[in-house]
Amino acid sequence: MRFLLFVISLAISAFATLLAMHRSPAWALPVDPDLECHFAISDIDFGDINVLGYSTPTTGTLSIECKKGKANSWVTICPNLEYGSGNPNAWDPRQMANTSDFNHKLNYQLYHHGEAKIWGSYYWAHPPRPPVLRFRLNGAGAGSWNVTIDARLFSGQVSVVPGHYVSTFAGNDVRIAYKAGRSSNCLFPLDVESPPFHVRANVIEFCQVVATDLDFGIAGVLDNNIDATGIVRVRCTNGTNYRVGLNGGLAGATSPDQRRMSNGPNSIRYGIYRNAARTLGWGDQIGNSVSGTGNGNFQSYTTYGRVFPQPAPPPGVYTDTIVVTVTY
Repeated sequence: MRFLLFVISLAISAFATLLAMHRSPAWALPVDPDLECHFAISDIDFGDINVLGYSTPTTGTLSIECKKGKANSWVTICPNLEYGSGNPNAWDPRQMANTSDFNHKLNYQLYHHGEAKIWGSYYWAHPPRPPVLRFRLNGAGAGSWNVTIDARLFSGQVSVVPGHYVSTFAGNDVRIAYKAGRSSNCLFPLDVESPPFHVRANVIEFCQVVATDLDFGIAGVLDNNIDATGIVRVRCTNGTNYRVGLNGGLAGATSPDQRRMSNGPNSIRYGIYRNAARTLGWGDQIGNSVSGTGNGNFQSYTTYGRVFPQPAPPPGVYTDTIVVTVTY
């Protein structure tokens, strides 16, 4: 038993010596132990987003308030930001999750202000690091500052469905370390705070449409059907239900086969159809228009045109204008 006690005594003595070494004045004794800093981060809100459009920038604000420091001294701050709740494994890009279905994600990223440099963390395994912020306290040993966080939501996310998306930063996803003095890092901080914030976006339903002309070519007489085709291309946010209607043209035709191409007081009757057999007229009512569901890419529909046999009007160029309307 004496031998056992002797060994324990040695172990305690060695541990005490190790502690004494680690409390070297070179780094372990705080330069300014009374310094207090507190932080808040505003929510980063992209607002209503059309994911079929351009990438969208926005910003958030890191607010800093320090007090009880030494007059005119410095403070060093490292605001570490990690994954967020949208996807705890995604960092390049970060992701928000749909609030109705967590499996639907929306890509975005956070950056150092004014730089194309991902705002990261010293605590995670990835290369991006946070900015190291250094500020000088005033004569009362206090100060407050605002730091901008740049954010960008990426374009080209055609698989994203409409809805509300969010990622919550809290706990280990936000660790703001600080220490007294002007330093290149935040090793051995005085304290670490974790102010929560959210990144949000509302993906809206959106559609766009382009169309090619119907060109019936050149004819001397109109004693047979003259057919032509064109294309209407529709692109809508993934999962968006839509309907494509064609109006009655400049003559205001109430039936798809009663449209008129005109040249002054003269006209030529023609029709536009949804099928190659020219039996299903294409108008702007629910019963005679084309319906679809968006997938984020352009979807093409053929316009089948026909000029009917009729007395030939005077020679000339005959035209009409059709308005394509996408309802969603």
